[in-house]
Amino acid sequence: RFPRAGAAMRSSRVWFALLLLGLLAFAAADEAEKEEDDDTDVAYGEEAEDGVLGESEFAQTITLFPDFPDKSFTQGEFIDVLCGFTNTGDKSFNITLIKGSLNSPFDYRMHIQNFSDYSPYTEIKKGDQGTLFYRFYPDPNLEPRDYILTLLVDYIDADKEEYRTVIFNSTVEVVESQSALDTRTLFGRFLTVSFLGLLGFVGFQLFKRVTKKKGRAANEASNKAVRGNDEWLDGVELPKGDAQRSNSGKKKRT
Repeated sequence: RFPRAGAAMRSSRVWFALLLLGLLAFAAADEAEKEEDDDTDVAYGEEAEDGVLGESEFAQTITLFPDFPDKSFTQGEFIDVLCGFTNTGDKSFNITLIKGSLNSPFDYRMHIQNFSDYSPYTEIKKGDQGTLFYRFYPDPNLEPRDYILTLLVDYIDADKEEYRTVIFNSTVEVVESQSALDTRTLFGRFLTVSFLGLLGFVGFQLFKRVTKKKGRAANEASNKAVRGNDEWLDGVELPKGDAQRSNSGKKKRT
């Protein structure tokens, strides 16, 4: 009897543990669903606790860069942006603001350049679509490399509900302008010519110095040769006429 009772108790404990696990799993799933609903509410129009606006579920956008389809922008040149905005809801939208910024690809919170705000105040009626225009200007002193470009559109509906849609948020490339490349090329050529000129000047000075030394050595050798021709006369008494001729010959040679 006692073994059967022990087995029954163990079986009841197993069933109780399984029931408890099931309740915990159900509670976790319910909590996850609530969090997802909360996130969805914030994403579509509800203002988050930090003041960030969400986008409307009835707003559809597409963004184009007509002059730079490869998203490779030139520093110091205006960039035109076209945004197609479609209103699929039953209330009109009024576009209040378009703005953008360049951010670091390593830390998005680091703003490299903020572009000017533009307020078109364009109305997109229900079921209608329109084209928004925005222009920004990358600083000429930007370092040529990759950045994260973010473009935002703020708008309100007929009930004064505020929304914000991120129409572009991706990596772009900023390249050097042609004028900067030309300036760098000219500067490089100037340095090259200057360096070659300096090498030529130094070589010419060395050539003059070596030539001058060789000339001095030749003169010294010639003088020694002249003196050597008269060394055999040292200590020899010459007749008066020969001495005069020898002396006159020395004077002529000197």
